[in-house]
Formats: sequence, structure tokens, C-alpha cells
Amino acid sequence: MRVALLLVVACLGLSGCATIKSWFTPAAEEAQAVPAALAAPAPVLALPAERPEEPALRQTPQVPVSPPRAAPPAPEPRRPSAPAAPRPAAPAPAAPRVPPDVPPPVLSPVLSAVDEQKLRADTQRRIDGAAQRLRQIDPAKLASGERDSLQTVQSLLDKAREALQSQDIQRAFTLADKAYLLAEELTRR
Repeated sequence: MRVALLLVVACLGLSGCATIKSWFTPAAEEAQAVPAALAAPAPVLALPAERPEEPALRQTPQVPVSPPRAAPPAPEPRRPSAPAAPRPAAPAPAAPRVPPDVPPPVLSPVLSAVDEQKLRADTQRRIDGAAQRLRQIDPAKLASGERDSLQTVQSLLDKAREALQSQDIQRAFTLADKAYLLAEELTRR
């Protein structure tokens, strides 16, 4: 058995594997070296280079133990940085100029001819009803807040007439309805 072990060691020695050679050291030499190592442990700074002539002692390298990690500090909240100097504004693309006499396009729901005529008639009735109520009011008897409401009704009626002339019937109806309701409220006071 010992011959087989020496044969394996010799083969490994010829192969050049030094770490495997250290596994197969004779038990007698290892037994004698262990008490000496236990009696006076030497600090291991670096692993000595193994020499093929000397039997190597099997030592476990001492791995330095790092202290437990402390929890990382909480990140500080970000503070807003100082405002940067304002950049010069790039010139806006020039919008095409529209002549002042051209009214803006009207965005309103598409109505059938019958519905449009009905809405136009309702708008005209509201305008006429608000104007009739305004004629019944004596501005001299109104308080200052009521005078402001009277001016608002007159302004709404003017805008409703302009919208009706520019074919914005939906807007004209909305303005005429508001004027009518305010005029009705003023006549009740």
C-alpha cells in the first residue's frame, strides 16, 4: 500500500502540481509537525513557497475576518440648487399675421339647417326679452352693485348681437341667455 502511495506521489511530483503533493505527505512527519505547530503558532503573513524536497505542512490559511458592517448612513435630502441664470429666450416662430378685419374661425357644433334656424330664433327672442326688461329698469333707483349688473347685461347683449352677426349662433345664444337671466333678476328687485 505504501508503494502505491509513493507511486502516486512520484507521478504527481513529475506532473508539477505542488498543491496536490502537499495532500500526500507521510503521516509520521505530519504527526510530528502538528504538536510543534500547536505549541507555538506563528502568525501567517504570507504562504511560504513550497519546495519539492521538503515535505510541506498542511496549514489552513488564516483569513482575516472583517468587522461587521455598520448600516450605511441615510442619504441627505437633496437641496434644490440655486436657480440657474435665465437663458435668453429663443425667438418664437413668427405666427402668420391675420388682418384685423378678418374674424377668427368659429368653432361650434355642426347643426342642421332646421336646428340652426330654431337656435337663431331662440337667440333673437332672448336678446329682445333682455332688452325689454332693461327698458323697464330705472337706473337712478339702482344701488351701485345693481348698476354694475345693468352694465354687465348691456355688455352681454352687445356681444350676443356681434356673435349673431358673425354666424356664431351657439355663442350668441349663450350670451343672450346670460343677459336675459341677469335682466330678469334685476327687474325682480
